[in-house]
Amino acid sequence: MRLHLRVAATAVSLAVASSGLIALAVPSASAGPAGAQSCAGGPVTGTGGHAGWIFQCNNALGVNWRSKIVCLGAPQPYTHYGNIVKSDKAGSSTVWCAVSGHTVAQDSAAIVPA
Repeated sequence: MRLHLRVAATAVSLAVASSGLIALAVPSASAGPAGAQSCAGGPVTGTGGHAGWIFQCNNALGVNWRSKIVCLGAPQPYTHYGNIVKSDKAGSSTVWCAVSGHTVAQDSAAIVPA
């Protein structure tokens, strides 16, 4: 199943003052404004059976970003991050679970600031 997302031209970010954390808001496809930039994402499987996810954005987002997933595997779930895409570039970010047979947690794939 392909997941289609639209990211607003001026990437909405939320800064958490106490910790300095930043999160990108990625609205659903129908919620984007007329000038929104398109991103699409979906699951991928590596040659060794590793589960992963890829996001492709056709335009620059204005902030460095990367993909993130939560992988389900022993002894507990873990988070992995994909390669960083520069703020002024279109591109893709791919992230993989560390072990073959581990799966991507449902609804855990996201675009996050790098």
